[in-house]
Amino acid sequence: MRLLAVLSAVLLALVAPLAHAVPAHTDRIDSKAQFDGLARTSPGGRYASFPQVMFAIDRAAKGGPRLYFINSRRFAFHLDFVQGAYLSTQDPAALLEANYSRDNRRFLFGSVLWYPTLKRFGVEFWEGDRLTPELLTLAISQLQPRFYAPLAFKANSAHQLETAALLPGLQTIDANALFGSRDALVLNAGKATGRLRIVPQLTKDTLLAPDDIAILGEAPLQLSPVAGLVTSEFSTPLAHVNLLAKSWRIPNGYVRDAVRRFAELDGKWVRLEARGETIELRLATAQEVAAAQSATNRRKVQVAKADLSYRALPSLGELRARDSIRVGAKAANLGEVARGIAGRSVDFSVPPGFAVPFAWFQQFVTANRLDDRIAALLANPRLRQDAAWRREALAELRRAFAQGAMPAGLGPELERRRREVIGAGGVFVRSSTNSEDLPGFNGAGLYSSVPNVVDQAALEAAIRTVWGSVWNDAAFAAREAAGIDHRSVKGGVLVQLGMNAETSGVMITENPFDPAERDTVFINAKRGLGIRVVEGRRVAEQLLYRSDPEAIQLLTRSTDDAMLTFDANGGVREVAVEPGHVVLTDERARRLARVGQQVARIFGSKPQDIEWLLIGDRIHIVQSRPYLRGN
Repeated sequence: MRLLAVLSAVLLALVAPLAHAVPAHTDRIDSKAQFDGLARTSPGGRYASFPQVMFAIDRAAKGGPRLYFINSRRFAFHLDFVQGAYLSTQDPAALLEANYSRDNRRFLFGSVLWYPTLKRFGVEFWEGDRLTPELLTLAISQLQPRFYAPLAFKANSAHQLETAALLPGLQTIDANALFGSRDALVLNAGKATGRLRIVPQLTKDTLLAPDDIAILGEAPLQLSPVAGLVTSEFSTPLAHVNLLAKSWRIPNGYVRDAVRRFAELDGKWVRLEARGETIELRLATAQEVAAAQSATNRRKVQVAKADLSYRALPSLGELRARDSIRVGAKAANLGEVARGIAGRSVDFSVPPGFAVPFAWFQQFVTANRLDDRIAALLANPRLRQDAAWRREALAELRRAFAQGAMPAGLGPELERRRREVIGAGGVFVRSSTNSEDLPGFNGAGLYSSVPNVVDQAALEAAIRTVWGSVWNDAAFAAREAAGIDHRSVKGGVLVQLGMNAETSGVMITENPFDPAERDTVFINAKRGLGIRVVEGRRVAEQLLYRSDPEAIQLLTRSTDDAMLTFDANGGVREVAVEPGHVVLTDERARRLARVGQQVARIFGSKPQDIEWLLIGDRIHIVQSRPYLRGN
């Protein structure tokens, strides 16, 4: 039987070429048609998919290096070709180890790709390939004379960028230019019918309705619920607005030049479909409009739970995830991380902090007679029928929070606890309500945070601001869409040592472009404080870490020309930086990804959305919440 299997394999190898009009390989490509005949496009999981033809350069061939352009429709991997053509009989694992990281490797493996919107060909290597200047020079010298069109090199890692920089005459393709050339990116798949609203610039006076499909000229900092969302300016998948879209389960994505492209549909009922790598927008049919108008999409009203008997100001080390009913999920989850690493040797820390539980919020509301005011507001039909009136009424309610008297005894307790747990230095005052960071509703960006609070009076004012942000217009609209009982929402607060980050960002412990890909971490990074990362206004540095085999793929570099840093008098200030430079070295990205995986294991290896920062070489974790995959 074994001999029969061998003979069958040999026979298959002999007859396989007869079953294909295109040969298994060629030593040159003389036209676009020939390239297309060899190329394949692999969808999903790699952020962007382009036609590619793999190549292998055998450096040990008789007479000097030999180039093979591989029929990439027939062979899925370089190793398949090498072994199928009997160029090597090495074990696959040994072949991988020998030919992706060693300077003296026998084979050089890469691909030639066609970027349709750039109308250019590029040469790429696996992001884990430790290319040297000599190997890259060899590859281009072998490829270009045997390829009919100009070739340029596109780096896929920080190491490859550094290698390319050592070759001044090398033609290159910038990752950001390539990113900007793509027509669309689906950030949350789905279908929706609604009235199209084109908003080139979102202002505080812009009013959007739940049945609107919004096309925005730029990524917004906050947004009230809509039926669907398209932006003309790319925002990272981890920007607050994209996380909210997942919470709302609405189609969401980026379409280049969307404001101009769909201008003629403004104000009309349209059908939005986001799936795979395409976003389609067309006039809705009469049946689709009728179905949308008659649909009753309100969910069953949820009552947010809160234990109002707990009045302590617990440090993070005293909290567990189950304490979310007392202090909110943000503080409780971070406490779970702090407890999870206590006494262990890990490569990160959680900055010290403490929580102000819901009981103090409720005492403040009652003492300042805000509960009566809230009840009257919720009973007024204009709150849900007149968006402009609602915005002003909620702003007035927040002003009442800002001017309210703090509960008796809380001020001295805050001062004592801050001194005990945190010590000197500014603090971050962050929301930790009972209606955010939840498995089905993360509330990203809906509630206020106040950075670098430096004195006691400012701390008390910041807590009132965070409490009042329960009644932000966007937060109200989001809870309304999610069916959360507004009267049950309580404001918790996390007070944490302010860390003046040199580098910061967000990571999720899975691949948002292909959740089925295992052991992957997606990292967004910028210089300075992380506020600019989650705002999504400028493209962050985006990296994909894969652990098997270990590699870090550079997707985009940061385009931000400013960073935020602490102001000596409290708050933050903006500092100019040069865009386009690498924010994270491969070594730091690798460490961050492993830290992310450690944090996920604390929560049973469920995907986590993690905020991190770096000061010097030290990694600090300041938030971990469940990552919502959306549709």
